[in-house]
Amino acid sequence: MSDPIHKLYETRAYPAMSHPLTDPAVTSVVALLGGLAAPHPATARILEIGCGSGLNLIPLALRWPHSRFVGIDLSGPAIATARKIAKASGASHIEFHAVDLRDFAPSGPPFDFIIAHGFLSWVPDEVKAALFAFCRRHLADAGTATISFNLEDGWRPRFPVIEKIRAIQLAGAEDVMSALTLLRSVTAPDSPDFPIIDDMLAKGAEILAFDDFGPINDPWPLDRFVQSAAAAGLLPLGDSHLCNPLPVHLNDSTLSDLLSRKTPDSAAWLLSVNAPSASTFRSVVLCRNDAPFCDRPASERVFQLAVRAGGLSLDSGQKQPFQSIVSFAPCCLPMEAMMATIPDCERSEMALRVYQGICDGSVLPRIEAVQFDPEPPERPMLNAFRWECARRGLPLVDIWHQPCSFPAGHYDVLRAMDGTRDQAGLAQFSKQRCPELDFAPWLRHLAHRGMFA
Repeated sequence: MSDPIHKLYETRAYPAMSHPLTDPAVTSVVALLGGLAAPHPATARILEIGCGSGLNLIPLALRWPHSRFVGIDLSGPAIATARKIAKASGASHIEFHAVDLRDFAPSGPPFDFIIAHGFLSWVPDEVKAALFAFCRRHLADAGTATISFNLEDGWRPRFPVIEKIRAIQLAGAEDVMSALTLLRSVTAPDSPDFPIIDDMLAKGAEILAFDDFGPINDPWPLDRFVQSAAAAGLLPLGDSHLCNPLPVHLNDSTLSDLLSRKTPDSAAWLLSVNAPSASTFRSVVLCRNDAPFCDRPASERVFQLAVRAGGLSLDSGQKQPFQSIVSFAPCCLPMEAMMATIPDCERSEMALRVYQGICDGSVLPRIEAVQFDPEPPERPMLNAFRWECARRGLPLVDIWHQPCSFPAGHYDVLRAMDGTRDQAGLAQFSKQRCPELDFAPWLRHLAHRGMFA
């Protein structure tokens, strides 16, 4: 890979975090609703390209101990850290390699899931082509690849701001953050640049060095992504942010049509509904163009999912099946089990409403159920992986694969959650080390996110 990129990744560490849109429990839903019977991630081979220090891959490995995991990254230091965290976490069924994708020759069976998050838009064109070709060559017949990239339409207004920042730096600003602060001070609040500047400031210097101000930042239009994937023999199934590619206010007739399809032309659908999109980022799930599609309509496939409550509107929250879904929150229940709680509801009506909920974000689907006690245990104890992350001051990954960062003082309290203190002892410890922390509701929040599950 080009020297500027290699130098960046050898000398600076990309901030460690998990990426929920790459979770195979979620991307499998995209495959299923797209008509592909993808392998279950609990017994699969899973590869992450650009795995960094492993915070995305290791919690997945701990969730599925009977699967095999491989992570590769250009950065030797990041891979060394990933190996240490995996060892401390007890994840022996995962391996990490510091290698350029073009030089990586995996052994063993094809991969059921390939993840490439934050990779495509930051590498030269020949590496982009190599990524698509690698996925086609090393995906299992019913495997999926989740590839994220920057969207051209959303990034177009950001580039003039980037050029202004570079000019301010050339004029004497010490770093990007100083230049951003100066630019903000001379920019009118009603300027279209103002929210972009604030967004960059919120990202922080660590992310900006790889993202907006990386050696390569090459946003693509969606049709170019689909065409490049097709040229390599890959077919898009949909967006891993399930409500992203669908209009929020789909009428029942359109939904019924979608649910009745057996093998929808997902590429055409993905393009048609995203023509006006101004999003800056997409995460698309792809499969081989010769993948075996199932012959059942989507209305039947919905019942293979597990679901939990998302952000319910006042209107939808008063109706079934949403009342039943909310009653089991924060857990994620199989559709068939949830259906048993409302026996008077027709299956076709249930499928329609749940699919509509998926479209508007009020229903969050997964390929497997998740049940846990949302109340804090008497002796709160982080598992080995979360404790190791707390020791290193890294984000903790919750049960939904969401990263959660904390102020420095909170990490002192998290590191004390080793099972030796009860809640009262931790509250006292918190009061001494972090007096501003409202401990009791904070502890309940952690439990509600499955941090002790």
